[in-house]
Amino acid sequence: MSDQTNDKIITFERYYDPMLAHIIRTRLEDAGIPCFIADENTVSAHPFYNQAIGGIKIKIFEHDLERCRGVLAEDNELGE
Repeated sequence: MSDQTNDKIITFERYYDPMLAHIIRTRLEDAGIPCFIADENTVSAHPFYNQAIGGIKIKIFEHDLERCRGVLAEDNELGE
């Protein structure tokens, strides 16, 4: 595992539904994976920008990528 202080923050997934983004964020945090949502305020204030900026993004540390995929793969209720 790389040094966490120098690890890159990457976009894990993009969502056009804010509620789904929060459900996914909560699921990752419950698994102990630090993450945050980006661009939600822009989309909330200007919904017509949603497509232009690529939706609401969940950001994670790069070293957590495979772990995030595994957590979501275990959860059968969450669709892609």
